[in-house]
Amino acid sequence: MSWERIGEPSPDELEGSRVELHYAAQLPAAVGVSVLEPQPDFSHHALYWDDDLRALMTPAVPGSKPYRVGLRFADLHLFVVDDAGNPAGERGLVGQSVGDGLRWLAGAIADHTGDLAPELGLPEHDMPEHPLGSGEPFSFREPDQFEELARWFANAERVLQLVRENNPGASPVQVWPHHFDMATLIKLDPKLDPEEARTIGVGLSPGDGSYDEPYFYVAPWPYPEAGKLPALTAGGWHTAGWTGAVLRASELVELPDQQGAARTFLGEAVRAARSLLG
Repeated sequence: MSWERIGEPSPDELEGSRVELHYAAQLPAAVGVSVLEPQPDFSHHALYWDDDLRALMTPAVPGSKPYRVGLRFADLHLFVVDDAGNPAGERGLVGQSVGDGLRWLAGAIADHTGDLAPELGLPEHDMPEHPLGSGEPFSFREPDQFEELARWFANAERVLQLVRENNPGASPVQVWPHHFDMATLIKLDPKLDPEEARTIGVGLSPGDGSYDEPYFYVAPWPYPEAGKLPALTAGGWHTAGWTGAVLRASELVELPDQQGAARTFLGEAVRAARSLLG
């Protein structure tokens, strides 16, 4: 699939819609947390971008009637599909609370499988402050912003898959419900304990406490000293609270070749991170 031009609506207008999507993503993530077998790296929490469905999806849930759960950005719909991708239930979240969505989802899964409704619990982590956290309903006031965020995730999945292909052993490209970022992890010491191993996280954040706009990042671990960070052709280095190379949306969307710029930034920053980590 080819790159989709991004920049309309402007990156600085996306925060409210991005936070709504962050809350909505907790609903499919609840399936992984509550139903899938726990994994040491917490990957059972993770979601995946499905470009055909234009949605974040859970892994397949095994059983006599396997299924996946998805969240479609363009209309903010939660849905269930069987193992062949056939629809098995769908509900719009507009006007519904997170709790409403969770109750509907448990019932839809039971209707599909014929089993008792699973006890679904949301992932336990801090979320951005928003009325949704107090039981208010999803508003979906700016549909064009949700479609723009879908373009960001679709583009990120494409370039991050290329990073993964160019770095053997990198982890699958996943979306993590805690920070709502899409990322792959390059392990430089795959045989060492994860707490001691050198790694490079490569991903897209749609916006967070560091930046109120989407940004691509490359974060080496352990964090290198600020005085050793090399200059980059595009983007720069973030050093407040965490250290990593960052290409902000406000810079990227102004460039004529957005895909080329993103790929160049990620490739250069990964090489710099490898050098910094020795």
